[in-house]
Amino acid sequence: MTTTPVILLAKRSGNSSDRPATTTIQVGEPSLCFGAADPGFYFKDSAGSTRKVGPTHYGTTAPNSSPVGAPGNSVGELWVDSSSSSYYLRIWTGAAWQKIGAGAADNAASATVTIASGAIVANSAIVASGALGAVLSSGSILSSGTITATGIPCADIYTGSLTGTGPSGSLRYKTDATGSPSGLYVAYAGGWALI
Repeated sequence: MTTTPVILLAKRSGNSSDRPATTTIQVGEPSLCFGAADPGFYFKDSAGSTRKVGPTHYGTTAPNSSPVGAPGNSVGELWVDSSSSSYYLRIWTGAAWQKIGAGAADNAASATVTIASGAIVANSAIVASGALGAVLSSGSILSSGTITATGIPCADIYTGSLTGTGPSGSLRYKTDATGSPSGLYVAYAGGWALI
């Protein structure tokens, strides 16, 4: 620009949690709170409600817990609750803070499930270290030649190289101390694949 630019400033405040009241801004008018503890960009929507545009609040208490300006929160506002080690993501419904994914996160069957390094399959094995054999040899899965969890027959248990082929989908368990992987193998494409 060759001319001096015009500076346009929106309504703004440097105080944290200083949200504009619906009586102080017009529909579509922007307002900014740049207080570091609870910043946000606000506008009034067509229904007359104040809406917040980012960022997601992070802390042990909900955003705007100690308001300097207008009390309350905006529908859809987000908060990462750091008051516990779970670090729940919460969203304001207009009436209460709702945990995101609470049905899955708090389900007793999945609450303690962990996957090593985020990998269900690593190094072509179900167990990240490739040692499904250790699980099988403990007796927790393999018992009397049957995978007890599913009832799939495992007729062959080998201590060395797998020989021959089997019907596609048949299982063999191999224990090998010579350096090749021990574990459960499935017949596939005329050979055997470690699973």
